[in-house]
Amino acid sequence: MNITDRKKDSNLPSDLFLIGTVHGDPRGYERAVRLLEYLRPDIVTVEISPFSVRYRAAHQDRWRRLFAAALAALPPEAGEHPAIRQVAARIDMPFEWLAAYAYGREYGARWQAIDLSGPAREHLPRYAGELLNPENLRQLLESDGRPLEEQAAAAYRRARLSDRQPLWRVPGRDNGMTRLRERTMAARLRKLARRGRRVAHLGGWEHVASWADGGGLYELLRDLQPQRLFLDEADKEPGLTGIWPTAAIAAGGGGATRS
Repeated sequence: MNITDRKKDSNLPSDLFLIGTVHGDPRGYERAVRLLEYLRPDIVTVEISPFSVRYRAAHQDRWRRLFAAALAALPPEAGEHPAIRQVAARIDMPFEWLAAYAYGREYGARWQAIDLSGPAREHLPRYAGELLNPENLRQLLESDGRPLEEQAAAAYRRARLSDRQPLWRVPGRDNGMTRLRERTMAARLRKLARRGRRVAHLGGWEHVASWADGGGLYELLRDLQPQRLFLDEADKEPGLTGIWPTAAIAAGGGGATRS
């Protein structure tokens, strides 16, 4: 089922939409706004924790200063390297949250952070000393030089394979925490979906795809017959009216958290 079918078919089995994203997708904000405006959900949930939203809003300016200082010690062209661009994206508020925030403010919809806070409490405080360390940025210059646009396109292609058959997780990752996060987000989505409103969830494609071990939001919520799509499907539908983040939103400011 394509995006046009999803909107225009009044007999859809569910008003729960699981939208798989590629974190750091250079076109992510534009695509997310396009889909949200098209689907017009009453509630937008995001794979981010309330702690992460608050912590990022409080530390983002400092992170940007550290990043600029570390970048100044590198060759002038370093800022265009895909890995360095990824770091810049990681220290900003995720585009998924910015899109949910902007859509909610524009259309009077509710937006909500539904991920566990534990992982963010562990890794975000390390950004200043590790991620933004000048030596770390220097080493990143030796990493994959493929444009971010190509990396995102490849990830969406892999994600879409799960429409045909379940994927296998990469060995060695903390799959126990991954499953706990997925069960938690699924329970929160289930509660929201039972209220009879249209719900759209923005989250990493890995949590939306089907996996051989039975994990993933789509499988955990299969009884609700959710509609699964991946963010690059937004390219198929014209008509983006354009909601762009203000400086306050980009800084994570004010009343960004609703829960």
